[in-house]
Amino acid sequence: MLLTNILTTATLFLGLTSAYTQPKQPPSWGALTRPDTTHPVTKGVPFRVTWDYKAPAKTVSLVICRGPPTNCKPDPQPIKGGSRVPASQGYVDWTPACHLPPGKAGTQSGYGMLVIVDETGEFQYSTQFSVLANPSVCAKKAMFKA
Repeated sequence: MLLTNILTTATLFLGLTSAYTQPKQPPSWGALTRPDTTHPVTKGVPFRVTWDYKAPAKTVSLVICRGPPTNCKPDPQPIKGGSRVPASQGYVDWTPACHLPPGKAGTQSGYGMLVIVDETGEFQYSTQFSVLANPSVCAKKAMFKA
């Protein structure tokens, strides 16, 4: 009984802490096209995240995911500006936070991104990408958030 109550409470807590629809449907549409290994993002520099899903009257949320492709952990919040974006827009401009650990260009250094259809939970995952260091900008903008 105690274990059931703990699990129920944990499930409710996890549901309340997420600011987007949890991914639950298998992918059934075009993928996120950027960022990827050939188009890394740089801390503190605006980057256009793009996808192929153009469903009218639906919205998507974009969530950064950390770790290797086999065990990537989504952040609890969408990227800044990446919540409930019209799917037909096909892009969102994102400025990566200065607190994100940097990687190396051209490598799979531990980041991915999910684009999730808010109405259904369908999702697509980007290929791995790098977040490049930018000490000159980040020294001035340490308050950036993902």
